[in-house]
Amino acid sequence: MSDNSGSVGYDTPSDASYRIYASISFAILLLGVGVPLWWHTTAVPRVTLPYDGIAQLSNLDIKISTRILVAALTENRAKLLVEEINRELKSAELYNLQISHAVISSNLISSAITIHDLEKIAINFDVQVGELLLLEVPNLSDGVLAGSHRTIFFSPEASGLKLTQVLSNWILLNKSVALTRNALAEPTQFSLDKQNRRRFPASSAYDVLLTLVNPYPDKLTVDWHLPNVIKEYIEPFLDELSVVANFTVKSQWLYLVPLDVTPKQIPDSSVLGRHYALPEDVLPQIITPLEKKLASQVSLNPCINLVMYTPPCDKAPLHIYTRSGHRSKTSSNVEAFLSPRWGGVVIANPPIESCIDVEDNQMVTFSPEASSIMGVFIAHLRLLLGIPDKEPIPGAALVRLDNSKPREWELDALLRIRAVEQLTSAKLTLQSLAQLLEEISNIVITDTVGDRINGALKWVEDSADKLRHGKLMEGFASSKEAFVTAEAAFTDPSLLALLYFPDDQKYAVYIPLFLPVMIPVLLSLRNIWRYFFSKTEENETNKGELTEETKEIDKPKTD
Repeated sequence: MSDNSGSVGYDTPSDASYRIYASISFAILLLGVGVPLWWHTTAVPRVTLPYDGIAQLSNLDIKISTRILVAALTENRAKLLVEEINRELKSAELYNLQISHAVISSNLISSAITIHDLEKIAINFDVQVGELLLLEVPNLSDGVLAGSHRTIFFSPEASGLKLTQVLSNWILLNKSVALTRNALAEPTQFSLDKQNRRRFPASSAYDVLLTLVNPYPDKLTVDWHLPNVIKEYIEPFLDELSVVANFTVKSQWLYLVPLDVTPKQIPDSSVLGRHYALPEDVLPQIITPLEKKLASQVSLNPCINLVMYTPPCDKAPLHIYTRSGHRSKTSSNVEAFLSPRWGGVVIANPPIESCIDVEDNQMVTFSPEASSIMGVFIAHLRLLLGIPDKEPIPGAALVRLDNSKPREWELDALLRIRAVEQLTSAKLTLQSLAQLLEEISNIVITDTVGDRINGALKWVEDSADKLRHGKLMEGFASSKEAFVTAEAAFTDPSLLALLYFPDDQKYAVYIPLFLPVMIPVLLSLRNIWRYFFSKTEENETNKGELTEETKEIDKPKTD
């Protein structure tokens, strides 16, 4: 009894061991399992990105190799033209021109009578997409004549300087292409020119919305079948540009939408004795209220608006006046104006014959002339999509188009400028996204975003390589894929998953939860340390004492 009572309040060696091992198990579970598991479950998932490859895009040199064949009647003439063109276009910033020459027989050219015959002869030279043929033609009325295919005809009197002007201003558009790249890369130093400001930004798809506005249907009936007009005029033109982007054509009628401005009545010598003037300064005031009614935002794609406005007889004819006070130079019944990156508006006035002796409540039926109105709309589409009007060059002319389709070299020029625009935009998007993801470490980077970034980087490099080797169509297709993929990565909604839950907030939430549990465990580590290391020191001490005793025993006795 006395022995058992004497042990009350004291730990046996086995109890101390149990406590120590329990503390060790708690520490292992909390520090070895709990903390790593918490860190893993609260960590932001981030896929590894090719930051080095994206950084090297700053050194990416965009060069478009373009093959030009000069076919002249004599060897000396061909060589001289090649030297002059090379000398004048050597400063083209984005072009690597590969100009060669060939000698043709005068008998071959003399057999051609019309331009159509000449273009048939040019087909034998097998000019591919992005390439160009300069063909010398005797007895050509114009010094230089740009054909509907990839051929430029020139007379024996045409100089290399004149050919260079046509190449630079009409076909290669080297200044506009370079400005497109520079303005995207450094918008504070370079401002867009008129062509770039008017052209719609690059996109993989566009909506073309044809709207007929009849503000007074009780006074005027418009006899027009929009689907037939679209199929006959607009679709053939857009089919030729289908390689550039996907186009969706829509049509609608709007009634009871009058102009938001009051035109000024001006007396004249016509049968009606008056017409109405619409100053050029108030044209933006027409578009703003009209935009609310067009329903052009039903799609995420950019919308190209083509609006035809038909005024009734008591408010017609309606003419647009320039700032200088003169009427715009259009046909008698059609007035039009263009709004950059929005669309075009055509004012189709009813014929004067239909409006003579019309009573106030009498209904008038109006059948618009489709060819003139759709010709204006096609001209608007060309400008809005990036096919600019050709500045006049003395001694140079264009072959008249028989239909609404663009010339082949115009399409090539559009592919070049769009390729540079898309390639530059994709490069800048990737660099901006990489910088953002490096600076903000708590943004989620999913596998989808990572695959898009890697894919866009690959497409950018592939496009630049193909353009450098003269493969315009393939290079444009790769630049389009790079642009679409980079935009999809940049606008992916998963990038905002943890943007507003940074690390300091994460610690502020979890530390009050784990700290009360961690304190006893951390304090028990000292007891664990003392338990094991005190035993080690005690064993070493006992071992040393035992060694001394052994030495004393083994020491020989002397008298």
